[in-house]
Amino acid sequence: MAAAVGPLGDGELWQSWLPNHVVFLRLREGVRNQSPAEAEKPAASTSPSCPSLPPHLPTRNLVFGLGGELFLWDAEGSAFLVVRLRGPSGGGVEPPLSQYQRLLCINPPLFEIHQVLLSPTQHHVALIGSKGLMALELPQRWGKDSEFEGGKATVNCSTIPIAERFFTSSTSLTLKHAAWYPSEMLDPHIVLLTSDNVIRIYSLREPQTPTKVIVLSEAEEESLILNKGRAYTASLGETAVAFDFGPLVTVSKNIFEQKDRDVVAYPLYILYENGETFLTYVSLLHSPGNIGKLLGPLPMHPAAEDNYGYDACAILCLPCVPNILVIATESGMLYHCVVLEGEEEDDQTLEKSWDPRADFIPSLYVFECVELELALKLASGEDDPFASDFSCPIKLHRDPKCPSRYHCSHEAGVHSVGLTWIHKLHKFLGSDEEDKDSLQELTAEQKCFVEHILCTKPLPCR
Repeated sequence: MAAAVGPLGDGELWQSWLPNHVVFLRLREGVRNQSPAEAEKPAASTSPSCPSLPPHLPTRNLVFGLGGELFLWDAEGSAFLVVRLRGPSGGGVEPPLSQYQRLLCINPPLFEIHQVLLSPTQHHVALIGSKGLMALELPQRWGKDSEFEGGKATVNCSTIPIAERFFTSSTSLTLKHAAWYPSEMLDPHIVLLTSDNVIRIYSLREPQTPTKVIVLSEAEEESLILNKGRAYTASLGETAVAFDFGPLVTVSKNIFEQKDRDVVAYPLYILYENGETFLTYVSLLHSPGNIGKLLGPLPMHPAAEDNYGYDACAILCLPCVPNILVIATESGMLYHCVVLEGEEEDDQTLEKSWDPRADFIPSLYVFECVELELALKLASGEDDPFASDFSCPIKLHRDPKCPSRYHCSHEAGVHSVGLTWIHKLHKFLGSDEEDKDSLQELTAEQKCFVEHILCTKPLPCR
């Protein structure tokens, strides 16, 4: 799932004719030709009477929009199929339903792609799989309609394998999460989280050697600012599952162990499966770049015995100040957390009393909890053993036009969530109110709204 970037215009007329485009007719024909077992595989039952199932397959996100075009990844052809959503030279006339461009990989990936991700500069697309990653370079546009290479039916595209030697030599490792470094001013960099609990940052100029490495386990105690009584996640076998960048901020020189000046950097929030969130700061502005201390786990208020779930799977930082984190679990829970500066009464101040280099760790105030309806439910009073224990990984997506809205895609469909209380939150934080725990009172006044956009897991047949 990916939202279109840029205006579409023409009153969204493309929605009426797009289902009849030849590309989508072929897609539907391919689905019809699937065997029943293949078609039902993602939504297989988990009832006790059924045989045990393999782990969840990753939800595929193989489409994105750019300007007035839709890009769809064709796995069999190792190419993007590009469908124009506007007629020739703009206007309200629909384009020919048989016309599209094909962006063909010269050096196709040898692994299965389950996600495509457009770079911040919109010049590259990351082809992401569990066993590797490549960056496809989008070709030049020219001509009256600004099509790729003047409108050629098939355009050859160069690809850049990222960490190819690393994945080839480490066959047991898998890629758990990948994202572009958010800067549009620097050379493109891509950030990888692998199953060895390490984050590596690669430049497209040096795709085989990481620019920076962040080791998340077996770290030296001096490299962490720890809360009192912290349980070491590495000793418990817990690993990071996802990360996300926040907007640029000015960071204290202590975090980067600088002597002269503060640093402008991106906060990097790292989510562990047990629900803990860590924080570091990344700046690649000056070679070879800076990585701040690893802070955490960030304290959560109000505290919960289960740390708000043990099946965390995704994290999203909404582009607002203060940062708002969305943490998703496989059981369908969403936690909206406001990132605020550490309080003086927190245990971490015990360290600051003797360590002048220490900094307050931000706290996560759980503003509200939302439970998604991952599957349709029976009428009240009827038990549904098929849906009672259904869970699946959830992917979180920013809305490119509305910073207070985001979307959830998963095996069972798509949800859209809007945070209607952000304005009241800003008003509260701008007041003289000092009791930050009273943030919880705001959620009683105005809750977020959740729309169930698409359900792909209907009620089972009886």
